[in-house]
Amino acid sequence: MAELETAFPHLSRPQIKVLAQYSLGMVLAGRCGLSCVAYALAQWLGQKFDAVRERLRDWYCGASDKSGRKRRQLDVESCFAPLLAWVLRDWDSSDLAIALDATTLGKRFVVLAISVMYRACAIPVAWVVLPAAAKGAWKPHWLGLLQRFKQVVPPHLRVIVLADRGLYAKWLFKAIVAVGWHPFLRINTANADFKPQGDDAYMPITSLLPQVPSAYSASGMMFRSSEARLNCTLMARWSEGYEEGWFVLTDLPAQLADCAWYGLRSWIERGFKLTKSGGWNWQDTRMTDPQRASRQWLAMAVASMLVVRQGATQELEGQCKPAESPQPIIHAQKALPEPCENAAGQESSQAPAALMPSTAMRRPRRILSIFRAGLLLVQSVIAANLPLPCAHLAPEPWPQSGGLAAANQPP
Repeated sequence: MAELETAFPHLSRPQIKVLAQYSLGMVLAGRCGLSCVAYALAQWLGQKFDAVRERLRDWYCGASDKSGRKRRQLDVESCFAPLLAWVLRDWDSSDLAIALDATTLGKRFVVLAISVMYRACAIPVAWVVLPAAAKGAWKPHWLGLLQRFKQVVPPHLRVIVLADRGLYAKWLFKAIVAVGWHPFLRINTANADFKPQGDDAYMPITSLLPQVPSAYSASGMMFRSSEARLNCTLMARWSEGYEEGWFVLTDLPAQLADCAWYGLRSWIERGFKLTKSGGWNWQDTRMTDPQRASRQWLAMAVASMLVVRQGATQELEGQCKPAESPQPIIHAQKALPEPCENAAGQESSQAPAALMPSTAMRRPRRILSIFRAGLLLVQSVIAANLPLPCAHLAPEPWPQSGGLAAANQPP
């Protein structure tokens, strides 16, 4: 509660208290379901189940669903900027990778999420929960989420924003730049032509990667049409084991960026898995109200921050030593590229050879994710009635391209 009071000073003390209980109850139960969390908390606090359940339910309900004259509802959107500031409070790096993506919950919800990439996991810091059948563009929602973060990130941090090709749009590129961050957006190859700076002719971007392996980076003009035309830096890379390469647009100069960084985007997929079957089991929720679900996501984000921070600290201190032989660590293992299909139409998760780290840099293989390790650690500490160890966030170095140099001119 003391830490959440400093992280979310705009919330009332009752709201802070229930948020602390809800998020810690998720850790106790290993799930986010209301009844499971309420039962675990009731046993731990020595309180009646019905009273605890009603208190948690009252926290995520809207004001109109509560009894009493002075009832008010929790404004989740007001917590996004403080949540990111809390994550960055002890951020031990000058680089920050953020990803944008959408996930679904059956035919019930679509969640547009912004997450911080951290040690093969993702910490959600902003989201919008929409009905799955709702019609309308996602543009206003993405713009609204990004606007929440103006002047939140310290100026010394280099922030890249990663998004898959399904989300690419010129307006998204410009919106990210307007926040003071650097877009790192993958694009499709269809009807995509590029004109390098100083040249007069456009060329298909697929011609820039003639063979495997190959890489390319240059500043110039992307797309021919006046509506889509964008002055940017194109970064491309095609590695062994993949049917096609990455084509990524950014506003960073070519000499200051690396296409391998795009591999960090896959961590948000792991974050979605931790939200569902791999962690909080949100897929079992019975909620149908998007606003209630959005408030539940806040408790999940706080719980994720707690366990990820603890798990990473234990990993850094070497208290969880694996029994198996070590494997290369790196800069590349932590940022596997997104799966792609091979000739047989099956997904391949093989890391590109050019992204594999040298054997000179090794660390013990990660037996458990930092999420799972942190969850087990906090549960053990609570069961033993011991204080939680001090923990902090320590990001890993970003992946590097290895020995494959990018050509500055097309073949």
